[in-house]
Amino acid sequence: MTQTVALTEGPRGDGRDEIRFGTSGSTGGARHWFRLPHQMEREVELIGSHLVGPVDHVINYAPPRHLFGALFGQWLPRLADVRVHQAWADPFAPLSVSPGERVLIVCLPMAWDLLRRGWSALERAGSVVALHGSAAPPPTARALVRRAAPLLRAHEIFGSTETGGIAHRPLAPDGSGADLWQAFPDVSFTRDVDAPAGAAEELVVHGPRLARPEAAPRPPARWATGDLVEFTAPRAFRYVGRSSSVIKVNGIKVHLAAVEERLNSCLPQVKCVVLPLTDDALAGEGYAVFWSGGDSGVDVADIRGALRDFPSPSRIVALADIPRTSAGKPDRKSLLTGLKTPPALSSP
Repeated sequence: MTQTVALTEGPRGDGRDEIRFGTSGSTGGARHWFRLPHQMEREVELIGSHLVGPVDHVINYAPPRHLFGALFGQWLPRLADVRVHQAWADPFAPLSVSPGERVLIVCLPMAWDLLRRGWSALERAGSVVALHGSAAPPPTARALVRRAAPLLRAHEIFGSTETGGIAHRPLAPDGSGADLWQAFPDVSFTRDVDAPAGAAEELVVHGPRLARPEAAPRPPARWATGDLVEFTAPRAFRYVGRSSSVIKVNGIKVHLAAVEERLNSCLPQVKCVVLPLTDDALAGEGYAVFWSGGDSGVDVADIRGALRDFPSPSRIVALADIPRTSAGKPDRKSLLTGLKTPPALSSP
């Protein structure tokens, strides 16, 4: 989900109480989006009944100023009348779980390593369900799901501030068989009837949970997300990437999401982020791979080897860690700004 900041608005002239969220992307200024309480309630009830089930205790690592944290760290505990631990406020505080409790964990990427360290406190729970939003789950997430099953089960949520939750899939231990996203029941899509089978299409969403843009009197009838997907069934799709992340390197089309997926698959012990470069001196367009391997033993040759079927990256940059925004997403601005002054660990 995009980075959001939530503020409670007073009633508008028509008497509707709205909640304001601000999106801040990698370019342009912040934009505001408005949600009604019944939309928040609908999303909590839909995802709660569809994926989570009964809950006694919520552990929330997503700040409530973000839509994901507001939905499942504020609205769900209030509607279900259950206790909530706002772990985002003090992530390193020890967890306290009563025996037999049904626990929901609201996760951003940084939460998974904290859960791994504190898992012994959760072993007394009756069940643990994790919802993962924002960026792709880190390797630690899959490792913990593999280790802690069947007590722990986890789901990824695909969505945005503008649309709310669009689709979901299980967070599988090895990533296999979990690449297809299944739409939530109240979501529908506009399809390109002329698109050839298997071709990537822009994801255009309809549904009752679309947010109202600041300059509009009501939510739009549909929303073009800017995501490219390959539909495998009327309500199932495979994510290809952002429309803005499809580049051509020496005339060869490259989906950067596929590059990142290959790296994550071949080198699961390494954190990788792939970003486009529009001013490559040789190829016109290119891409950079930022990676953090810790003590994994992985080197630049391994990165290049994993990408042997793709046009070579323009830059491969090793970092001590991947900088992230408060929403848990890779900090694109910080990464790209760093390229202006080549870091000591970068390679051509």
